[in-house]
Amino acid sequence: MAESLLDKWCGEPWLHTTYFLGIVMLNVLIINWGVWDVPQKLMALLAIFLPLHVFEELAWPNGFHFMMNKIVQKSDNPLAYPENKLTDMITNFGAEILFIALTFLTPMLGNKGVIFVIFFGIGETIAHTVFSTLTYRQYKSKGKKTLYSPGLVTAWCLLLETAIYGIYWLIYSKTFVMADLWGLAFVAFLIIFMIRLPFIISYKYKSTRFAYSEIGYLEKYESD
Repeated sequence: MAESLLDKWCGEPWLHTTYFLGIVMLNVLIINWGVWDVPQKLMALLAIFLPLHVFEELAWPNGFHFMMNKIVQKSDNPLAYPENKLTDMITNFGAEILFIALTFLTPMLGNKGVIFVIFFGIGETIAHTVFSTLTYRQYKSKGKKTLYSPGLVTAWCLLLETAIYGIYWLIYSKTFVMADLWGLAFVAFLIIFMIRLPFIISYKYKSTRFAYSEIGYLEKYESD
């Protein structure tokens, strides 16, 4: 059966497009560094760092999908569902588009964008730390000696650092007001509609159409 445009897009093209958008946003940030205020810079950094995070998860060392499906979600087909090429495209490419849009909306959103950056960065770091701990427990009898799992390094070194600077900005600038907590609505939208809902639908249908063909980082522990 010939591949549809969606099948092809969910292979490598969306990943390459996401990386390209990250490079574009890096150049946009450099050009506007002297013009943009801190909240807008922070949101731009998120749009730059997300592609690096995705690269670690799904390109090198790869294997975030297998870890999530087998260890976290106990899937009976961890290469196919609930996380697969389609759900990853929806979540990650969709998040990149959202972050870029929020970057240019930040002058209107103000510190709501900073709240989003803070909770996204901290949330990703906590989640990856938990996933890595579960992965270590799963494979320590097979020789795994570290807590590492795909996505952990960029979560701790990029996303968390951005969140920490966001906290520093709110304290230093003394501009925070309670209404800024509406930034959590963007966090909720991301979690509910761009992460959880695709997983729920994928698990319901259990299709292998968008299955991955490689295990990635954890293959050496699976083959023992």
